[in-house]
Amino acid sequence: MKDLIESVGITADLNVLGTSSYDIAIVHWARPEIIRRVLEHSPEAHLGVLNPGYLGYPRSYIEEADPEVTFQVLDSVVANVDFFIVTGIMWRDMLLPFGRRVYETIDYITDAEDRPLKKHSRTHDLVIGYHGNDLHYAEDFFPHGAAALHRLASEHDFRLKVVVRNPEKQPVIDGVRTELIAWELESYERHLQSFDIGVCPVFSSLDQLINPFTYIRNPNRVNTLLAYGIPSVTSPVVQSCHDLQHGETTLFAVTEAGWYEALKQLIVQPELRNRIGHRGRAMVEQRFSSKVAADRFIAMLEEEIIKPLVPKPGFERMREERPSTWTTVYSFARRRLTSLVSEVGAREIFQ
Repeated sequence: MKDLIESVGITADLNVLGTSSYDIAIVHWARPEIIRRVLEHSPEAHLGVLNPGYLGYPRSYIEEADPEVTFQVLDSVVANVDFFIVTGIMWRDMLLPFGRRVYETIDYITDAEDRPLKKHSRTHDLVIGYHGNDLHYAEDFFPHGAAALHRLASEHDFRLKVVVRNPEKQPVIDGVRTELIAWELESYERHLQSFDIGVCPVFSSLDQLINPFTYIRNPNRVNTLLAYGIPSVTSPVVQSCHDLQHGETTLFAVTEAGWYEALKQLIVQPELRNRIGHRGRAMVEQRFSSKVAADRFIAMLEEEIIKPLVPKPGFERMREERPSTWTTVYSFARRRLTSLVSEVGAREIFQ
């Protein structure tokens, strides 16, 4: 995003606090220590948080999920920010009760139009592929998606390719030829292009939809494959149902029977793979391109900069919590010397 906004006249400082004060600052996650430092550096900045983690979750859920979270700290974060940025309508609604401005952004696909478009013709020697973090594979694809593949393996000719970190720790589905491949930046896209069908599970059962972490997820992994014309089967969470259309840009599945039927259709019908993959590619180019993302991001900055600042009480210096997980990376940007924004800098991706 830094490069994109610079290309239209925004001067950006990435991962450093510059010497000049900022008009807008954005911090990834609800990191109180970083927010405190930004306020000390630029006390008059419009301060925002992108993907604010537990903020907005029911407190009963937070207490169970992470007993170390201090609600006083979370309350202090809310008191010292002007706005939030999220990637979906459900997450937006969770944050509106805090009385702060909430903006929606998108996970965009860089240069989708320049990527090779897959043309499907085979019904044998297929590659069904998973890419992403091990959580969605090891937990969300089991038991139903895995059981469906187990059934299909005795009926059709395919292999499963799983591209994740820590591949040696991933479960293997009995009877399914499987390649477990370590995710690496240099080889990641080459492996994706070998897929004929993607599997992008988001939850393993409907019971998980009570978990806010589940229903705020979006279809970014589906869209990444669609950029190559590769169709996927995915879970019908709210944002995916908003962005995708069953039978047109994806196939949705929840139960073992649902996964079995959806995957079987894609295996035996290359024309269906072409239809979904190619329509999906056009949709990604139109709605999830880097240009669309940059335009939305800049429009958000222009809207925010004219809004009134929230009076910020500040907070006392505190140790940064979870130093091994919460990084201290910053990014900042300045537009036309007066409008400034800090953009996310984080090692981990919150989905």
